[in-house]
Amino acid sequence: MADTTGDAGLQFDQAEVKAPDGSKVTCAFCKKPIPTEYHQVNQMTACEACRRTVEASLAQRPGMAGFLKALGAGFAAAAAGSLVWFLIAKFAHLELGIIAIAVGFAVGCAVRWGTGGRGGWLYQLLAIALTYLSIVTSYMPDIAEGLVHGSRDDDGSVTQAAQSDRSSEAAAPERHAPQSVSQLPASLWVLVFVLACAAPFLTGTSNFMGWIIIGIALYEAWKINKRAVALITGPYVVNSAAPSETPSAVPGA
Repeated sequence: MADTTGDAGLQFDQAEVKAPDGSKVTCAFCKKPIPTEYHQVNQMTACEACRRTVEASLAQRPGMAGFLKALGAGFAAAAAGSLVWFLIAKFAHLELGIIAIAVGFAVGCAVRWGTGGRGGWLYQLLAIALTYLSIVTSYMPDIAEGLVHGSRDDDGSVTQAAQSDRSSEAAAPERHAPQSVSQLPASLWVLVFVLACAAPFLTGTSNFMGWIIIGIALYEAWKINKRAVALITGPYVVNSAAPSETPSAVPGA
């Protein structure tokens, strides 16, 4: 039987597979016919072996390896999203809110893939943080350019003051502002990052629609990484009416 609940992610969104005449029941996971008894996992037909596999998979914790995998995959998706946002804004002169929502979806899916589809509050927080950083870091190049231009203006006034005082041996030396973003010191890049994180709120309520868009993006990342829960019922006898019973919930780690 193929492992359908491993690192590829837990899949509980398929329809129950059953022949129209009710003569044969097929497992939705391994696709094999079920001769006698079957279970239902989130209303999907499952054989006994697949039911045990689902329970065992949900009982496993992603652990540190799973967290690092989720972090790496989420970071890659966030970096790609930030790059796409910046390129579209830079060359197409557009700021499309749908990109932010797409970033939230992509980061959420990447983080969930890293956990093997299990999800949980820790990974919801991770997905939210990476999504927000992806959105705001796309502002960093423009903020850095602004600091460079501002430094050039300041440098001009300082140079003129120094030239007027050259007759004195204690005249102040000339100071040269960075001529490009690549010349910014590390301390200024920290400032650029802090300003980028605060950028959506610096303009006040005039950016209210932007807040909504960012909120939707964060919700997408959070929603995708909800903890996986399997509602398991059964066993049911093939070609017999399903007994009435309360389903048992098997939560993910």
